[in-house]
Amino acid sequence: MAEEQQPTAEALKQRRKREKAALKDAALGVGKFQIEVAGVFKPDLQRVMRAHGINNQQDIYQRLLMNLISADFDTQAEMLRCVTTPVVVVVSEKVSRAIRAGGLKSLTDDPLEPDDEVFTVD
Repeated sequence: MAEEQQPTAEALKQRRKREKAALKDAALGVGKFQIEVAGVFKPDLQRVMRAHGINNQQDIYQRLLMNLISADFDTQAEMLRCVTTPVVVVVSEKVSRAIRAGGLKSLTDDPLEPDDEVFTVD
């Protein structure tokens, strides 16, 4: 049978340190709230933090939560709306002409039905 090992002095010291920190956190009302965020947000988050002089991720998360909680319902709904960056596609003149030529070719290859309408825009 294996004998139970007594914790080392260092292990006891670390346990006391954790217990003391837990008591302090409880007295201050501090709780842990762990989140996982996609790594793709990290560069943008760091940019925002630098721009506003924030050097602690916990600080920015707490600020965001405080602002969300203190907002009225409609503002909260707006804040929680998923915002995506609009994708802007610029079609060059060359591509536009190729698309138009392909469309006109398909009109000649596939005969129109009597009730089809064709609009040309120049």
